[in-house]
Amino acid sequence: MLSYSEIVTIIQESATYQTQNVVIRKLETVFLENHLVKKPVKVITGIRRSGKSFILKRIYQKISGEIPKQNILFINFENDRLNGSLTLESLRNLYDIFKLKSNPGYNRYLFFDEIQNIPAWEKFVRTVYDSEGDDIYVTGSNSHLLSSEFSTVLGGRVLEYTLQPFTFKEFLDFHEYNHLDLFSINERKIEISQLFDTYLEYGGFCETFLLPDSQKAIYRQSLIEKIILKDIINRYRIQKSDLMQNLFLYITRNPGSIVSAAKLGNVIGITDKTVSLFLSHLSSVFLLGRIDKYQWKTKKIFQTQKKYYLSDNLFTHLCLESRKLENIVYNNLIEKYSGSAVFFLRDEKGHEVDFVVTFGRNYYCYQVCVDLNDENEKREFRSLLNLRKYRSDQELKGDKYYLLFKTDSRMVKDTPRGIEIRQILEFVLTE
Repeated sequence: MLSYSEIVTIIQESATYQTQNVVIRKLETVFLENHLVKKPVKVITGIRRSGKSFILKRIYQKISGEIPKQNILFINFENDRLNGSLTLESLRNLYDIFKLKSNPGYNRYLFFDEIQNIPAWEKFVRTVYDSEGDDIYVTGSNSHLLSSEFSTVLGGRVLEYTLQPFTFKEFLDFHEYNHLDLFSINERKIEISQLFDTYLEYGGFCETFLLPDSQKAIYRQSLIEKIILKDIINRYRIQKSDLMQNLFLYITRNPGSIVSAAKLGNVIGITDKTVSLFLSHLSSVFLLGRIDKYQWKTKKIFQTQKKYYLSDNLFTHLCLESRKLENIVYNNLIEKYSGSAVFFLRDEKGHEVDFVVTFGRNYYCYQVCVDLNDENEKREFRSLLNLRKYRSDQELKGDKYYLLFKTDSRMVKDTPRGIEIRQILEFVLTE
């Protein structure tokens, strides 16, 4: 059993963070505005290294200035001092010691970082939630563990937030390009465009921002191996680890391609059922995100045809620039609208709209290209124009149709009525 002195050491180690180049993220602001509201349980999910722990540490620092520190339990369950103590019984003993030492005149706060390492942890949280009234914050890197099991045990007594790696706005904040509007974007366009190219290539994992390119590649490989090996292969006891890695490698080369389990099974050499299981695992640890096909005539969702995107452009190193741009737009839309509202469209003639957001009865549609030029403009506009034909005048009043590009090299820059063209750089900064 851990002593109170050892518990204090673990708390101090778990809550320590670097104070250079701090970017205040939107989720942190939400938590700080509501940190006096004890219930429900606050849960942050997201891919490893996206900043979940950092936000918890920032909230801890805020609260520790308002109440006695002995009333705040902050445990990172990947701390090596807890080796041999990652059991439900050990967690209960640790909590009882903390509770005994806390000041009864103040609220207690519990911060549990990467708690999925404790088997049956959700039962402990439910017991404390119902009997003690503590304010509880939980993070984890597996959506299945923190969504399905936890929500079932707690019966809906949970607020869940998904944290992605840095958006391009946050990436610019890190580099001290703050409070940008269209005027300041145009004034500093060369510098911002160069930073956008960096973000396009290496994404939004904060730990990579100051690394040389060669080290970013090493970081990427290490992160992929850790997530696939520790969070999938070991957890689910998967025997064919090479096939799991090959499947992920295929997606990294083809993000945004329309695929089915049968097609991927033929490529990788495994059954449809195994493909579906592997994709579910890769999605549960936030390496991948999925969107389904939406039929614009019948307004039905077809789940047999899917597109998979990568959770960050750090993982798009093997694909074409057009796919990298699509991936950025995908993550931008997921951040804004959540995955449940984002689809792709494709008709029987093969006309495709990259993204459609169903917003009530309205469609927000997005077509993405690298360079809009005289040769491809007709093709790029065609799918958006075809979709508009199936919409009533009333529906069109609330719809939005965007053609997003990196560069526009057309000789004559005419745009069809009802379609707005925007540079992707401007779109991700102002939307």
